[in-house]
Amino acid sequence: MEVSGGAAAHEAGEPVIFCRVLGPIEVEIDGAPTELGGPLPRRLLAALEAGAGAPVSLSALAEAVWDTELTAEVTNAIRVTVHRLRSALGPGERGRLESTPQGYRLALTSEATDHGLFEQWVERGMAELTAADPSGAVRTLESALALWRGRPWAELGELLHVSGLRARMTELREIAMEELQAARLARGDTARAVAALSQSVIEAPYRERRWELLALGLYRSGRQGHALAELRRVRGLLVEELGAEPGPALRTLERRMLAHDPSLLVDSAAVRLDRPPSDEPDPLPPADPRPLTRPLTRLIGRVRELSLLDTALTESRLVTITGPAGVGKTRLAVEQVADRPDARLVRLADIRSAQVIAPTIAAAVGVAHTSGNPLAEVIRVLADRHEVLVLDNCEHLTDPLADVVLPLLARCPGLRILATSRWPLGLDGERVLTLAALPVDGEDGTAVELLFDRVRAHRAGWTPTAHDTDAAVTICTALDGLPLAIELAAARARSFGLADIAAYVQEWLDALGTPARGSLSPHDSLVAAIAWSVDQLSDEERMLLLRLWPFDGGFSWQAAAAVGPADADGAVFAGLAALVDRSVLTADVSSGQVRYRLLETIRRYCRDVDPDRDATLEAHAEWVRCFVAGQAPLLTGPRLGEAVHVLAGELANIRAGIAHDLEHAPVQALRTTGVLRYLWVMAGPVPEGRRLLRRALDACPEAPPADRAAALIGLSVTSSHVGDTDAALSAADTALDLLDDEDPAHDELLLEAHLRRCNALADMEAGERMRAAALAFEAACDRRDPPGSLRATALWGVALVHFQDGDTAAVTETLSRAREIAAGCGFSSGAAISDLQLAWYLLADEQGAEAGARRALELLVRAVTAFEQQPNGSDELGALYAGAFALAVLGVRDTAARLRAAVTDHAEHGGTDPRRYMRFAGPSLEDRVERLLASLPPVASGGAMTWEEMVTLFTGAVGTLSAPS
Repeated sequence: MEVSGGAAAHEAGEPVIFCRVLGPIEVEIDGAPTELGGPLPRRLLAALEAGAGAPVSLSALAEAVWDTELTAEVTNAIRVTVHRLRSALGPGERGRLESTPQGYRLALTSEATDHGLFEQWVERGMAELTAADPSGAVRTLESALALWRGRPWAELGELLHVSGLRARMTELREIAMEELQAARLARGDTARAVAALSQSVIEAPYRERRWELLALGLYRSGRQGHALAELRRVRGLLVEELGAEPGPALRTLERRMLAHDPSLLVDSAAVRLDRPPSDEPDPLPPADPRPLTRPLTRLIGRVRELSLLDTALTESRLVTITGPAGVGKTRLAVEQVADRPDARLVRLADIRSAQVIAPTIAAAVGVAHTSGNPLAEVIRVLADRHEVLVLDNCEHLTDPLADVVLPLLARCPGLRILATSRWPLGLDGERVLTLAALPVDGEDGTAVELLFDRVRAHRAGWTPTAHDTDAAVTICTALDGLPLAIELAAARARSFGLADIAAYVQEWLDALGTPARGSLSPHDSLVAAIAWSVDQLSDEERMLLLRLWPFDGGFSWQAAAAVGPADADGAVFAGLAALVDRSVLTADVSSGQVRYRLLETIRRYCRDVDPDRDATLEAHAEWVRCFVAGQAPLLTGPRLGEAVHVLAGELANIRAGIAHDLEHAPVQALRTTGVLRYLWVMAGPVPEGRRLLRRALDACPEAPPADRAAALIGLSVTSSHVGDTDAALSAADTALDLLDDEDPAHDELLLEAHLRRCNALADMEAGERMRAAALAFEAACDRRDPPGSLRATALWGVALVHFQDGDTAAVTETLSRAREIAAGCGFSSGAAISDLQLAWYLLADEQGAEAGARRALELLVRAVTAFEQQPNGSDELGALYAGAFALAVLGVRDTAARLRAAVTDHAEHGGTDPRRYMRFAGPSLEDRVERLLASLPPVASGGAMTWEEMVTLFTGAVGTLSAPS
């Protein structure tokens, strides 16, 4: 139980100040000694502390500190000294020195003083001895006596009031020393008790309790004659010097010894075993100073981390490896110092109280027995050594560890400490190495390598197939690349295939195995490891954490604030910071704006333990609704690019919110999908957006007309982009039927529905019907005052009518005007679509094919540039597809072939048709495009091209063509 003052104050709920008076007065604030100044402030503080929290009058202070009566001069001196003391205590604690009408008082609880703790611990130790818990009594009484450093209230001399306090404390100390030996005898530590008692009877020869215990210890040691001799010696001493016979306890003990009373002989082993079960380990575990050895399993990866750790230990004497549960902190630490004869491992996972830390370290460095102050013994042993202490699993002891680690480093110059913890210790000079999970994909995909290595340990001669590799990637992704989780998954390979494990582990963490015997993990499952992290959180931090699990793909602090507990009282920033510090949440600040993410394993754990899942899911869904409602209006204005980027970053959360609402609030799901009707073709994937729109429409057939019309327009858009023109036309027609042509609130939706009908008919090459639809759209715009984006789109249909009439000049003029209107209102994506359509019309001119192709490439580069700035992935693929054809017309066949292959690959993944605008120009162009592109040389396989590579390939090829020869 022995703790430093700072740790004791923490335990007692006074985490910042601790006052010592059992010896020269000392004050610690946050575990650090405070300089009080000269003798006057020290005497004044001691006098106030002796007041035990009651006000001390000015006259009493004058007598105690200045040894004089109270005068005006002394009164002023008291005030000056009080001011100096308050300054020394600092802004956080100065208020403890209070001014009252009766004088001054020092507001400290008994737990914030060493003599207060001393009295409590002595009382507790004696109660434990009475309750037949001698081991507990030994721990408690040793801790109490360790607080004693010298004469209590030494600064106050022989002041009458203080003399009484001092005498009471001294007597209590004598009792504690005696009852400590009684407890040692009761638990069988006879030799140690006899040695201490032999000295104590010399120091205080008239205290009969000591002689009684000494004789009993000698008797139990088999030295009955010596025991009787000591009893006769004390009788002679008392009679000769005091003229008094020994008390009844000594006389009774002598009679029982002469009668050979068998009850005096206590079976020491039995006494040691009658200690009631406890979760705390023994405070003095067996000493085991053996050097660390490397684990038998092979370390996979971590080459860079070992190098960083080596550098950190060279440059700093205190290094802490942090990271989430199961990331391999202990393994990395042990691997770093394995086989070094000067390294010692101190396992702290099972330590639950501060007072056990120092004894545990003492045992690890070979100090088998301590004299009441194990930390002092450790410092004595390590003072001249060059050693590395590995303090493993420190997260639950970070506060009390400060009172152990800092003195060790200060007084043992050759010592280095390597700690592992879920979060930093927060000590001066600490260097933190944050350990990330193993990468799953790419060149450094060591997570899969680890899984395969551990599976081979269970299946001799096993060789993974391609299906096994796919399953392994799924497993490692679901387990966040955490080495512990991967090893536990591999343990199931004895009974299941990787495909089976992959199927279960994505949902159930208990599908994992258990650590092998001899493993470095202190936990018997991944769930236990995660629970350990969560259990260390405060109630407020845990409440916030349990509100975050529905977020998929991360979240912003604003989102966390929106779903946080209602009574969080603005503490979200602090809560998120604490969760990041404690390695249950990650923070990505690479973009300049922080984004938080829960590891998937922690997400699932929180989901499983959340006491109110429904409320948590509803809070997340409500945030999705509000977030979408705020961003969706920007999709048709100059901030379209920004809105697409923001919404695309939250697609996973939007999906989750819609999925919740489809089950619990279908009209809300319809509204969300409807206002996002254009997002699906801009950010994709288009087929998924189409499915969500259909599900929402099916879920609430009686929803308000405007909500259904918005979703139907979205269904028409997505259907056009996947090539389902019949569905696109049907959805547009149904939306027009729902909307009221006379209701101004429906104007914008009506115009959008007209646009979708025009596009669908153009895709179907429905000549006269398309002409009528385009003219109807233009007339509808003329009757209203539409935004520029819709006015521009109306001209697309008019341009198609001009093309069908063979009026090339009118086509160019109309689309140029559409582009100008779109660009003017910030609809850059619309301006790009105008360029794309004009490019296809130019490419349709077979007579001027080469000139048309060159002009089309200029338009297409401009369109691609605009699509990059104001995203529209589906139409950008259409522009690149047109670019491949134009390059082929100009004879740049290899580049055209590679570009076409890349566009086709991305279109298949996104579920869109990049040829849709080409069909506006008629079947002859479509046939010519297909024949020319089919004749291009085959493309060598070499992996899919990234989006950036594809765009660079196109713009680079056009740039080469445009360069002067």
